[in-house]
Amino acid sequence: MTNKVAKLQRACVKNPVKVEVSSKYSTVDTLKQQYLFIPTKFKDCYLVYLLNELAGSTVMVFTRTCEATRRLALILRNLGLDAIPISGQMSRPKRLGALNKFEADERSTLICTDVANRGLDIPSVDVVINYDIPTNLKDYIHQVG
Repeated sequence: MTNKVAKLQRACVKNPVKVEVSSKYSTVDTLKQQYLFIPTKFKDCYLVYLLNELAGSTVMVFTRTCEATRRLALILRNLGLDAIPISGQMSRPKRLGALNKFEADERSTLICTDVANRGLDIPSVDVVINYDIPTNLKDYIHQVG
């Protein structure tokens, strides 16, 4: 933004919001991204619908909290979907066990918190769903891989 535009903004705009686009962090060019705005009360139902539509695909679903991870995994398992949770509140052996089941195709859906953002390289993931929107760009970039 040039100095002239900044001065004009200060003179004319009340409570401006600055939005920046940076090439420092970006997704890979081959990534297909889509988004939907779903009212909170319908998120669980729509997730079940999506997972049924994606049957046969490997899916990672990112949530913001450990509680949401556990809750979604329970809901999905009760509905007959083979979801498994992974979060920071689980012991390391349990996290590794869940990850191994996912990588070995014993479970097709991994419900996870940001504990799975970094350090994991799972090349066989077909779809990543951000059930909760990441709070910053770096987390989003790591989640979508």
